[in-house]
Amino acid sequence: MTSKKSTFATIHEKKQGKASDKWESYLDFYDELFTPLKKNPVTMLEIGVQNGGSLETYAEYFTKGKIFIGCDINEGCRNLKYSDERISVVVGNANTEQVAREILQLSTDFSIIIDDGSHVSLDVINSFLIYFPAVQPGGIYVIEDTHTLYHQAFGGGIGNERSAIAFFKKLVDVVSYEWWHNESSLQTHLSTFFLQNTPEFITDGWIESVEFRNSVIVIRKSKKAGHNKLGQRIIRGTDFSVNPLDSAAIQNHKPF
Repeated sequence: MTSKKSTFATIHEKKQGKASDKWESYLDFYDELFTPLKKNPVTMLEIGVQNGGSLETYAEYFTKGKIFIGCDINEGCRNLKYSDERISVVVGNANTEQVAREILQLSTDFSIIIDDGSHVSLDVINSFLIYFPAVQPGGIYVIEDTHTLYHQAFGGGIGNERSAIAFFKKLVDVVSYEWWHNESSLQTHLSTFFLQNTPEFITDGWIESVEFRNSVIVIRKSKKAGHNKLGQRIIRGTDFSVNPLDSAAIQNHKPF
């Protein structure tokens, strides 16, 4: 059980020094999300660090963490200094080839990536396409402040079919591709965003789940690639007096 003194909420709420800005609903949710990794040697990337305080919060929470990389486009972040040698900051646009190369030279295997960057729909999608492949199998990709994706000023909108919200909603169907692959292709399903060459991590089946919460999206990476995620149907017991075993129905529920 996590000590109350070391919960994400407690660490954030007693934070001093470099400022860290989180919505109230994130605090308990992050404990729920991150507790299984709390004692692991996590590697983390945060896109958008603002005043830099959240990197210290994550480093304090994950006491056995190996590396905490922040990236921010604001040149003022070059002045951020940390006593914790596990923390480093890359300054520049995370979606450019040069900055992505600099980040991935520090680590190509992240337990957790958090996108708290521009919150512009196109940037959110591009960051995901660039960095999700660097999430380790079983790892987590978190997008914060997704309420902005409903705003036209951020390239979004409730009816905008090219918004990041629309993109991640389509990925919900990708998770269950084994059940509709005979009706359409992933390329057709995602043609709004990819005229050709759907990213391999999508076609290979690396997306395990997509969770939507108020202002947060969490995408989990599968522990192994593949679209047959439900597995085999396991039936035990021998008494089917109420609902007889229907072998035809079982056959119809087989994945590809």
